[in-house]
Amino acid sequence: LQIIQSSCFYLQSITMKTQIAVLLASCLLFESTGCGQTWEQPKAKVTIQAKDEQDDPVNGATVRVGFTVKGTHQQKMLNGETDIAGEFVGEGYSDIKLGADLRKDGYYLSSTGIVFTNAANGQWLPWNPTLVAILRPIGKPVALYAKTVHTQIPKTNEPCGYDLEAGDWVTPYGKGLKKDLIFTIHQDYRGIQNYDLRGELTYAKSLDGLQEISIPDIGKNSVFKWERQAPEGGYQPKFEIQNTWSPRGKVTRSFKNPDDWQGYFFRVRTVEQNNQIVSAHYGKIRGGIAVYPDNKSQKPKIVFTYYFNSTPNDRNLEWDPKKNLFGGLTDMETPREP
Repeated sequence: LQIIQSSCFYLQSITMKTQIAVLLASCLLFESTGCGQTWEQPKAKVTIQAKDEQDDPVNGATVRVGFTVKGTHQQKMLNGETDIAGEFVGEGYSDIKLGADLRKDGYYLSSTGIVFTNAANGQWLPWNPTLVAILRPIGKPVALYAKTVHTQIPKTNEPCGYDLEAGDWVTPYGKGLKKDLIFTIHQDYRGIQNYDLRGELTYAKSLDGLQEISIPDIGKNSVFKWERQAPEGGYQPKFEIQNTWSPRGKVTRSFKNPDDWQGYFFRVRTVEQNNQIVSAHYGKIRGGIAVYPDNKSQKPKIVFTYYFNSTPNDRNLEWDPKKNLFGGLTDMETPREP
């Protein structure tokens, strides 16, 4: 599964120009075999290099490379370990995309891969490229409230508060007591491809807020993608939410596709004394805050995944998946990544 996921990531992350080159390479390979002949994948050779966050080699990491059985698309895993230089060399038959994952005790699972665009003389080119994987050490993971929310806005055109610790809307719409996140959503539904959802996310406290972040390079192919701590400042008091689809086919959204790297840190329940923050709670949202229309109930759907640290002033957001402070979540509601 990890090999498939890492391979999919590389297909999704390449540019349109590269995708076209991949398709052309595939066509040329099939044409070169002639009608009625069995197509055989070219061979590939790669060097997998494991490094840590300081760019130092990691030896003794277990490597799995997703080669294929000759003349088929069936996967044939090649297993090994990185040497003192953090390298492992593998060779075998391969489809256009080739993925590998790496793991070692004390580190988060990581992956790397390549999408080939050219082949000659039965070999994928480039021959023996070096594919780097960053193994991030496991730091001090803590227990957090972690949940993927799939729900409806209780009421449109009015502020609706969501309690992060209760994992529910505040009364009278749910069992929540604290308005950590306040959603105000307006829906104009004219058809399945003709609607306008607009709104905003605000907060109960003046110093609460949200800030969009970029996934650091060291985290892009790691199971743990984030910075370990939320920043102290830089939070914005309002976030615009939009999902619009016009009859001309133009779509405008404040959230990206799930495969894009989008995330946020937030600060809520902030208490200030003498111009100093004396207490606050921090968390993160993985992916965007997505809203979708609902014509039947006229209550738009909202989807987002959050992690909330219930300890005041603790900015540590490295989550231990074995320590979810929520109990009784469904599979759909349970996040998997730290």
